[in-house]
Amino acid sequence: MGIPSPSRRGFIRATGAGVGLASMAGCLGGGGGASGGLTIGFYGPFSGPTSNIGQQKRMAAELSRDLINEDGGVHGEDIELVFGDSESEPSAGRNEVNRLISQENVDVVGGGFHSDVALATIEVTSQNDTPQILDEPVSSEIVSKINEQELWNVFKTTPPSEAYAVGWRKLITQFQENEIGYFPYQDKTVAMIGEDTSYGLSIMDLMKGELDKIGWEIISEDEVSLDETDFTSLLARIQENDPDIVWAVQTSSSGAGNLARQFAETGFEQTHLFHNYGLTISDARETAGDAADGAMTLLNAGRVDPLLEEQGVLSAWDDAYDADMTGSAALSYQNVKVIAEYVRAFDGMDAFRSASVDEWAETVISHDPIPGGTGYIDFKDNHEAAWGSTDNQPALGYQVLGGELNLVWPSEVATSEIDGSVY
Repeated sequence: MGIPSPSRRGFIRATGAGVGLASMAGCLGGGGGASGGLTIGFYGPFSGPTSNIGQQKRMAAELSRDLINEDGGVHGEDIELVFGDSESEPSAGRNEVNRLISQENVDVVGGGFHSDVALATIEVTSQNDTPQILDEPVSSEIVSKINEQELWNVFKTTPPSEAYAVGWRKLITQFQENEIGYFPYQDKTVAMIGEDTSYGLSIMDLMKGELDKIGWEIISEDEVSLDETDFTSLLARIQENDPDIVWAVQTSSSGAGNLARQFAETGFEQTHLFHNYGLTISDARETAGDAADGAMTLLNAGRVDPLLEEQGVLSAWDDAYDADMTGSAALSYQNVKVIAEYVRAFDGMDAFRSASVDEWAETVISHDPIPGGTGYIDFKDNHEAAWGSTDNQPALGYQVLGGELNLVWPSEVATSEIDGSVY
């Protein structure tokens, strides 16, 4: 159990093309669509409560396909996308991925959004020896399941929840050392507010360990419901303790927007508002208005504009669509691109389709890092992409100003400088 053993990896490397392995593990599924070229089954929430995100993911996948095909395709053939609607439900996701494999005969499965849906789909692809690269699900349970059940056909791109906590530790350290805003602080105290979802509470719990590493004291911890919008009493109580930072994690746009607005109305003095994820949503910033100016928010993996500009993606997106490119879209553009790159590493489509799961896994793991939409994608032995560094997938820190997000951290990828005049 666990990650592939060194002897197994060494055997794959030593045998190169691995003729013997093909008989051990069987051939990859698929066979392509009508064209005979690479066919990718791409699933996502194209209907249901997160269909707006699904729409962006589909648009980005199609753009990535078009850019690849304009550049000659893969092994001289155009790639084809076939879409499956997960409806944000594990059962629907499982059924759609099964359809993509059994009826559409796809070569590789990409896409994904919800972690619980992803956990259902990886069972289907593994049973069929179909390569799968998940682009957006976060849960560390996915990587655990891959390694515990040896589902070596599957790879997970996005960083885990831990990336948020590590990112905040690094950002707070930089603010303290560089005396940004109201920093440096002597007492180094934090009041924590966590949405009472598994997502919110898990990140808040991870934050405790990261803050302890840099000597910050947590002076209060409060849980709030997903649909809560009135935080006036809570913030008044927190203000009495005069924390240096009020740190919150929320996924609700109405909750995040109202918290930021009421934070300003409460009248904190020389206290920073650091908000995990929620203020990255435009609806939240609209609710908060100017009250959110100066707040910091963080994504564990977001679009890295310099990389996208180098690849000509942002201009191509603007030419194709009348909408801003979201982080989800950047991940889906990247997903189709990296799948194409890994298949190109084989001698041809026949060589890819006749390869074993072990050969697929070794090809992905040994491949050079690939520039994508959220960083450089470099999969490790545990089948998760490297994260947390500007050399791979950095957590991205934004300062909210005038209702817009300004990428200000880390400095190596920042597109704006921190505006200290708002503090």
